[in-house]
Amino acid sequence: MARLRQQYPQNYGSSGNINTEFESLVRYLNSAELGNFTVGELLKKLFDANGNWVGPVEFRKDATSGIQYRVGSYTSENDGWNTLVTLSEIRGEAGASVGEIGAPIIFGRADYTAEAGDTEFDYSFDDTDELIVYKDGILQSEGALNDYTKDPDGGAGFGSITFNAALTGGEVVSAFKIRSTSITGYVRSDTYTSATQINFPFVFDENTKLQVYKNGILQREGGTYDYTLIPAQNTVQFNTAIPSGNLVSIITVENTSVQAVTGMMFEENYADPATGLIRFDKISIADDAIPQAKVANLVSALTSKAKLSVDTNSPTNPATGDLWHDVSQVPNQLKFYDGTQWLRTSPESSLPTFTTSDAGQFIKVNGTGTGLQYGSVDLSSVIPITQKGSANGVASLDSTGKLPQSQLPSTLSSDVFYATLATATANTYTIKRIYKQKIRIDAISVMTSGGTCNLQIAIDGTGYGDTYAVTSLPTEVALSQPIEVDATSVSHKIGFIVSSANSTAGLEVTYAVAVLAQ
Repeated sequence: MARLRQQYPQNYGSSGNINTEFESLVRYLNSAELGNFTVGELLKKLFDANGNWVGPVEFRKDATSGIQYRVGSYTSENDGWNTLVTLSEIRGEAGASVGEIGAPIIFGRADYTAEAGDTEFDYSFDDTDELIVYKDGILQSEGALNDYTKDPDGGAGFGSITFNAALTGGEVVSAFKIRSTSITGYVRSDTYTSATQINFPFVFDENTKLQVYKNGILQREGGTYDYTLIPAQNTVQFNTAIPSGNLVSIITVENTSVQAVTGMMFEENYADPATGLIRFDKISIADDAIPQAKVANLVSALTSKAKLSVDTNSPTNPATGDLWHDVSQVPNQLKFYDGTQWLRTSPESSLPTFTTSDAGQFIKVNGTGTGLQYGSVDLSSVIPITQKGSANGVASLDSTGKLPQSQLPSTLSSDVFYATLATATANTYTIKRIYKQKIRIDAISVMTSGGTCNLQIAIDGTGYGDTYAVTSLPTEVALSQPIEVDATSVSHKIGFIVSSANSTAGLEVTYAVAVLAQ
């Protein structure tokens, strides 16, 4: 029933009546304003500019509660949720037994990333469970004097794994449970070598599967790998002797029990864990067991496809679009039915008859453009690909049409860097700053007009190569190790360092330089 009432319909002869009607409308609108929002602001929370619903309703699947929803905006990710349907209701009835399979051996995996100083990790398990614990993928050994201890009643009642030494932070700890109530034959042996040892006793037979670790690292079986098995002697024999102070762990599981599986099987051995779909290799379908009508759109697709017949005679009762591979012709011809007659698919391009004299020739259009004929390949004006970029051949080009750097001369030009000093003291001097070039200093010539000193080539103030004794007689040397300077992107100073200066006057320095790139 409407809450807004018109007080004076068709009777607005007085200002009092009009005022009453407006006051009633204003009160009605005021009553619709909630949370200090106008009616328009409230509607904007529910609809976009096109009038489409955008209300704040969210759904999620909670691993414990099931499918949940909430309405409104919340600061916490876990506030305001209401359960719509539980997980048990989604699964439905348990179903009937579909057979028996081996009971799971290793289950209940948990992974933790340690923080600095962590020692204890909560992990739920029973007193009868055996544990396999890894740290950064390395198998750990249980015991107060080893790597960790376990307590099924520790950690706030959930069970716990406690490392004997605090972790530094960032390590990944992985824990697995061995369900001893569902299996028999699980054995683990940890041996600390007190002397060099190659054989490790362990009871097993040729059907037993073993995992062998050395200091927590999984080993590989085989004569060319880490160890071999000798069932007749109940021995695991390492191919290389293990020195003292190493831990060898051997694990075996022999599953002799089975358990019934009912309902849908969600284990990863039977269903894809990402999609929940049953793996195709677990479905048994006999040949020709699926009728065409059971495959989506297969019947209609086959009906719409053209029919191909291979025969010396034309097919009877053809349909428009049918194909006929006519083997009565030499060479054979492919024809199609246009609703009235059979036509060749490409009558203009029928290949001419060939003989042995046409060997090595190709098909080309004749001079009048009316048919095909055989012709010889003329490569007289073609450069062999083997001559590209080779000696006495032709240059190849890069993707931009330019000669690649590898085909350019190694030296573009030569240059001389020269400097002279009236007097020289122990110091670092600059001859030239280069930029957008790559050079190589190949030789040096130095002399004085008086006095002596020592001189070394400097790049950006740092000495390179040998130090030369300079006198009034010229010292001219080809460098045994030429010095390359790449200034194509960053400039560099080319200079020299003077040391042990003794009344040095008229110092001349000359570098023989090859320009490699610019």
